[in-house]
Amino acid sequence: MKDLIAKRYIKALVASVSQKELGEIAPLLGKLAEANTISKFKEIIESPYVATAQKVDFILKNILDNSANTKFVNFVKVLAEHKRLGLFGELHGELSSYLATLNKEYIAQLIVNDGYEDSVLKEIESKFSKKLGVNLVLEQQVVANSGIKLVVEDLGVEVSFSQEKFISDLRNHILKAF
Repeated sequence: MKDLIAKRYIKALVASVSQKELGEIAPLLGKLAEANTISKFKEIIESPYVATAQKVDFILKNILDNSANTKFVNFVKVLAEHKRLGLFGELHGELSSYLATLNKEYIAQLIVNDGYEDSVLKEIESKFSKKLGVNLVLEQQVVANSGIKLVVEDLGVEVSFSQEKFISDLRNHILKAF
């Protein structure tokens, strides 16, 4: 639900600012998303005893050090007015996704059971980038699974190979032959 709300706010923000301003706003939203993980910050933002204007002042002066442009200040005020200050994490994710789409740059998760060297990762990254026609940034995640999986969530692409699935398919194929 929060993701849908965040998409609407980001859509409105994108319609009202230039691409250059979006590049300036993204780190500010990142800073607020990071601050949103701190319990004291959440207490202040969610407190019914702190006035909305004080919350906005706290965010703009203490967290962002008055470095925000007027459009982003107004954006924060609108969020506060509609009691959506807890959405900074989702807003940052949506804005990052939108900027990645504009630049044709996507993050891919490589889920493996053994870690690969950087040279192998760069090779996989370049081959899949050519295949998909976009720029991929490959992030490796090591798990205790006996297989390999590549996921590009924003493109809806998932490629996987599982040893158990392969053995099961091989057995079924051999049994069907008899």
